[in-house]
Amino acid sequence: MYTPQRLFGEVRSSSEILSHEPFLERARLQREQEQDSSARLALGAYLVARLVDKLLTLPIDTERAEGFSWQLEAVRRHIAELPSEAAETAHLAGVVAAIPTEGSPRSNLWMSLTAYAYYLEHEGRLEESLEMLSLAARSQGEQTAPHDFAVYALFAGRLNRLLARWDDAMSCYGAAEEVAAEIQDFVSMLRGRLGKGAVQRGKGNLPAARLAAEDVARQAAELSLPDAQALAYADLGVVYSMQGLRLEALEAHYRAFQLHPDPIQRMRTLGDLGIGLAEIGAYAAARLAFQIVAESNASVLVRTNVLLEMMDLESNAGNRVAFERCRATVEDYRSRMSPSMCVDYYYKVGLGLARFGQHGRARASLSEASVIAERHHLNAWYFKVEQALADLATRRDDHVQVQPSELSESPAVREMENRLREYALR
Repeated sequence: MYTPQRLFGEVRSSSEILSHEPFLERARLQREQEQDSSARLALGAYLVARLVDKLLTLPIDTERAEGFSWQLEAVRRHIAELPSEAAETAHLAGVVAAIPTEGSPRSNLWMSLTAYAYYLEHEGRLEESLEMLSLAARSQGEQTAPHDFAVYALFAGRLNRLLARWDDAMSCYGAAEEVAAEIQDFVSMLRGRLGKGAVQRGKGNLPAARLAAEDVARQAAELSLPDAQALAYADLGVVYSMQGLRLEALEAHYRAFQLHPDPIQRMRTLGDLGIGLAEIGAYAAARLAFQIVAESNASVLVRTNVLLEMMDLESNAGNRVAFERCRATVEDYRSRMSPSMCVDYYYKVGLGLARFGQHGRARASLSEASVIAERHHLNAWYFKVEQALADLATRRDDHVQVQPSELSESPAVREMENRLREYALR
């Protein structure tokens, strides 16, 4: 029941030359950009993945075992020649060191593979992370322990959701909720339920997403589970914002920020709070929130998203220099963006260019956003971008800064800004 195939599908033959192709694609791109060290790291990851594949399918045969030993030594030599200062080198070396020369895989192998998968997600390499997570699950054998299965399912659900693979994400989150309920791991159970709500949000079904988040927030409070409660409030903040409930969204994000014990999650939530503050014209408070996140140790995806929002804030404020500075910084991360983030990038670039009177370039950027949204079935994004294109066709005026709303001066917002200033000084 708790098998890797349930989360990742059937295993392809290790003899397929194009297995683990995300690593080969990264190597190709890095070579084209004359980044030799990065290309060798990507190739090293590919070789390690193929090696683990070979281990997991290796029959008990003396001749083939000798061939595996030769392959293992070749991979060790390649890893030893990688840049020693690179964090990815350490992860690859850890995986190779955990590969047994004889016998079945042990726990240090799947733990090393899972740690590497988290690192790849942190770096925004989502497809590569999914490849390594699959290997980690497979290395535990045909039956995974229920708790480990729930962890893999939630991780795989998140990666698939970020990659806009909605059916796969929903299946993984459903599996996580099911197994967690059986073992009475209520935090994981509620996280699985929240994940399914987040999939609905990504597909544009906001009522279903809101209902799921409100239900989890209520149950988490009843069970005294602050972690799950914080996650639910964070999701509610996103849904409220998409529904136009601005003050409710701000209060939900701030509540999540207060509750989160996890610093990474806290920064992600703070970024969402900054977005809401910018939307009501509370620019000083929004910049403060964005700067705290941008200077934190949050993942590449979280920091990139904040830079996207800073870019939008500066174009809305009429600051062309700051807009271009943020845009240049974000451009360096474009190859790592998920589909939805890539749409967001082109959308915000298009809006910014339009605000500064660059209508032709704005149209080209928005059109690219529309193509990506349609390709990945990002329905909510597609209609949003199409509306922006329609507005651009009928409105040719130069940028007029959106004036702060009354909410920006409300006691609740002022209190948030004061608390953020205190937090930044810690």
